[in-house]
Amino acid sequence: MTHEADPEETSVSDPSQLFFNSALVAGTRLGGNIPAIITVGEAVPPVPLIRQDGPAATASWEEVAPVAAARLREQPIVLVANLSDLIPSDESSTSVSPVQAAIAQMQPPSDSAILGLLLPASLVTSRRHQSLRAAMTRKWQPASVVYSTGAFPELHASEQLVLLYLRARSAQPRVHAFRVPRTGDWRGIEQELTQLLALQAGSTTHGYVMSPPWTATVNWRFDPAAAATPQPVDRGSDAPTTVGRMSRTFGDLFERVNTARKDAFPHLSADAPGAVRLLRFRDFSGTGTLVPAEETDAVWAAVPPERQLQAGDIVMQSVLHQSTTRGPAVAVIDQEDLPAALEGSMNLAFRLKQPVEEHYLRLLAAYLNSPVLQGYAVGATIRRIRWKNLENLPLPTPDEAVANALDDLNTVRQRTLSWHSEANALRQSTFTGRDHEAARQRIITEGRVLRLRVEAAAQLDDSGYIYRTTLPYPIAMRWRNVEAKASIDSAPGPAYQAALDTAEILFCYCALVAAALTYQEGVTIPRMAAIRSRLSSGGTAPGFGDWVAVLQELPSAIKHLGVPTNHPVTEFASFGVDQNVVDARVRLYALRNDESHIRRADELDLPGVLQTALADLRFLLERALFLADLPLVDVTSVRWDSLRKHASVEYHRLMGDHPIVPISTSEQHHPGLEVGSLYVIDSERRFHLLRPFLMRQLCPRCRAWLTFHIDRLEKQKVVLKSLEHGHLLKDSSTRGALQHVGLLEELGAKGTAEE
Repeated sequence: MTHEADPEETSVSDPSQLFFNSALVAGTRLGGNIPAIITVGEAVPPVPLIRQDGPAATASWEEVAPVAAARLREQPIVLVANLSDLIPSDESSTSVSPVQAAIAQMQPPSDSAILGLLLPASLVTSRRHQSLRAAMTRKWQPASVVYSTGAFPELHASEQLVLLYLRARSAQPRVHAFRVPRTGDWRGIEQELTQLLALQAGSTTHGYVMSPPWTATVNWRFDPAAAATPQPVDRGSDAPTTVGRMSRTFGDLFERVNTARKDAFPHLSADAPGAVRLLRFRDFSGTGTLVPAEETDAVWAAVPPERQLQAGDIVMQSVLHQSTTRGPAVAVIDQEDLPAALEGSMNLAFRLKQPVEEHYLRLLAAYLNSPVLQGYAVGATIRRIRWKNLENLPLPTPDEAVANALDDLNTVRQRTLSWHSEANALRQSTFTGRDHEAARQRIITEGRVLRLRVEAAAQLDDSGYIYRTTLPYPIAMRWRNVEAKASIDSAPGPAYQAALDTAEILFCYCALVAAALTYQEGVTIPRMAAIRSRLSSGGTAPGFGDWVAVLQELPSAIKHLGVPTNHPVTEFASFGVDQNVVDARVRLYALRNDESHIRRADELDLPGVLQTALADLRFLLERALFLADLPLVDVTSVRWDSLRKHASVEYHRLMGDHPIVPISTSEQHHPGLEVGSLYVIDSERRFHLLRPFLMRQLCPRCRAWLTFHIDRLEKQKVVLKSLEHGHLLKDSSTRGALQHVGLLEELGAKGTAEE
């Protein structure tokens, strides 16, 4: 049996001892017991894992599988062999090493079994050893890895070894990677390693937590130093794919494309047969696209097919000046850019090894265009990015919402540049023509259009305009009413009351949408259960305090779900517990209570109190702008195509302060959408049903289509209340749906009021 090293006896300058201690701490933490060492083969390798009392067992490669299986039932084990036994004797990719053959015969006797392997690092990072990784991942997956460089005096100082711990395959492929420093205080190293092994996500000085896909083709680069920029952090197996998580390297996903020298092939005219555009350094626009051929002195040449680009290739400038703080100019090749080839003296081209979704390709292009690549450029004044520097570049995992947001920012930039170019061209042309009257008319007419564009854009600096035009209709309409009444200085009372009402409607809307989203996830917020009990017994209608409580309880209600951070319910959870939001809401809630209990503000003080309430309300609406990315829609038509398995959806987008809006369309891949029901659409264009938490009904009082929610039971009749005006509607046809989602108890249930 092995024994852990005594920290008091450990030399801070002995890398072998530090590695030994770290390896055993990791194995003990994973398996709950000190690992047993099983030596394999004819000789024992020169490693200090074998203590004075020798290994727990010794076996040949043919015998090690049953020996290991017996030990694995009792404690973790570590297989230790001559390093030469672990590598195939020839370079053939089909040659099977002894360790590969042994691993193929081993299977975990239980979910808690821990199998350790001491391996050269190349076996988990080299493409040539994919077959070994394939054997490992049939029944196992990495659990923890301890790296060491130069830890063993018998080996070359640059030799990197890894002690890889495997566990049975599971749905949570989380791994803790730790590089043992060559020197240091053992107590500090042990403390850091223990801290790392307790983490569900995040990093320490020498380690981090990650969960990439454990497949044979993935390059298992656990090295924390290789991912220092940006830091790879895993948020758990149920976490979303975000830019913050790095699971693959550039070399895993891309291969280099052959480029062409400018003078290597005959130059042709643009319309000559076989003419291929030769893209140069100057042909990058710097905005994610290429300069159109007609807008530059494009070069055309007879480039052979094997050196031509394909749609989906990424092209990139490879030279950066020392003074620049931006990343290199990057573009994704579109079909309309072809035929094209890349001149390679100052540029690089890459091609995907396997298809990816289009939004991920856009995200990768934006990532390569970022300052992150500054750290991969070498040189002094003129700095170059080379293929070998990029191979280990960690890549962000797919995130369609981020890709769409980057697209939106790029569209804004392109549109602004277009307006600037138009204004500049118009200004330059003012005095160039001979017909001054025509020039005068042109600059007035065309200048008017440009001016109106700028004036419209300038309104977006007005927060009130943003709230009126981008928030869901029930809130935007309420805000418009507040602005209109607040503009009448002589009568602050109605504006004050409207501001307090709008604050309550904001929280009511957020709470009910959040309740609908959590219902879809199979979760009931505790306050919603209390509301159900009160409604079912004929009690008072839910109010401001109830909606606040729903949002406050939301984070703990969804905590165990592990919902991804891009799920819309997380936005509501953050909003409800934001301390600044809480402070503003508390002040408005106190004012509303004062109004309700006849502690109204004095008439002379009312203008000042109104301004305070408006300031808090504006702040709440600003923090609630995430609602602009969750449009409220009313589905009006769904046509399902059973052959193509998708639905054509028509809907009204109920955003902004006007209820009459044009029809919008969308394509969906499931047939379950309901005509006549309200939904919110998230950043990944998924429809989330709100019925019966929120319903769009024709109001019998004002004859308008409004947004209703349950208000109370009146003699067992369901009474609905509109968010827009507070109008009431009796509609018992909704009772079944309300009972189904738990907003009302079933008839006859305990606590239900009798007629």
